[in-house]
Amino acid sequence: MPDRAQTTVLSRLTLESGDQEEVAQSTVAGSVVETLTPLVQRALAGESSVTIPPTDYWITASEIPDRPSADALRVAFGTGSIGTLPIVEMTLRPPEDDGAPAMLMTSIGGWLQAMGSGLLGNRPDADRVAHEIADLEKCVAWTWLEMRGYGVRLQNLGSPLEVLFAAGGGMLTAIVQEPGASHEVCFLVQNAPEAIRRLSDAPSVEVHARLFKIGSVHLVPLVARVGDTWYESWINACSDDGKGFEELEILAAQDRMVFLIYDGTSFDPQRTVQLPNPLADNLGQVRRGMEGVPTWTMEEFADAREELYAAYPTPQDLIFGADISGQ
Repeated sequence: MPDRAQTTVLSRLTLESGDQEEVAQSTVAGSVVETLTPLVQRALAGESSVTIPPTDYWITASEIPDRPSADALRVAFGTGSIGTLPIVEMTLRPPEDDGAPAMLMTSIGGWLQAMGSGLLGNRPDADRVAHEIADLEKCVAWTWLEMRGYGVRLQNLGSPLEVLFAAGGGMLTAIVQEPGASHEVCFLVQNAPEAIRRLSDAPSVEVHARLFKIGSVHLVPLVARVGDTWYESWINACSDDGKGFEELEILAAQDRMVFLIYDGTSFDPQRTVQLPNPLADNLGQVRRGMEGVPTWTMEEFADAREELYAAYPTPQDLIFGADISGQ
């Protein structure tokens, strides 16, 4: 795993009101991070009032010591229409531990002052500015977290995502690698846009695995509940591409599971969930039990899976149904 703590969520606190919210990494598209990265770099290099096109909003940024071996980010936001007066100022502290949220503290004192003096126009105009800067603020925050290695987007997912989208939804696993880290197995989940919109920013997830033996074929379904919906994927240790057993080995060794949740309209996930790996011991036993077993063909695996589908028609049945495989 990377040396720096990793997170997929930040906790935002507005100091004047005490309002708090969680902002998931998946709410900021990767293309937005790519656009903002050079602008944030310019601001950190000392350039004042870096404009964010196509708007007239600007940022000024600096990094300050936060704790040993970690800096925090300070950013001031303003608009060219009222000059150099900061409207919003934020301080972003990186996560202290893997999975812990980054902490974003926001002051809107400049906005309150500008609104009160009429510099932002009428109240609807002032509210629009507040909402737009709040959106820019979360984008800048995630840009910096990704620049500094606290929030890393998994790469090389195009091909499995194309397979998943072409199937119209479901769940697939993919072997991925973050910069400087070991390989890990990531869970890709897709459902209809309206179903994804109903999910919270950090939906509940549970995941299960089970070993079946149909003749000489060993089948391992992976079943996950994301929100209220159940999904399944399968590990075929003798798959033609040779990755089935590799996936099993990696899953048995990795200490976390990452679920990337898509609505099928973009390769940027709408939700990202990270949880400790609850299957490591179980899958380690499965892996050891498969060592030295005779291989099977893809056709034999498909036939055995159809036999299981006849007995277990839903993903929940695959995990909670009585065993019919005669192990």
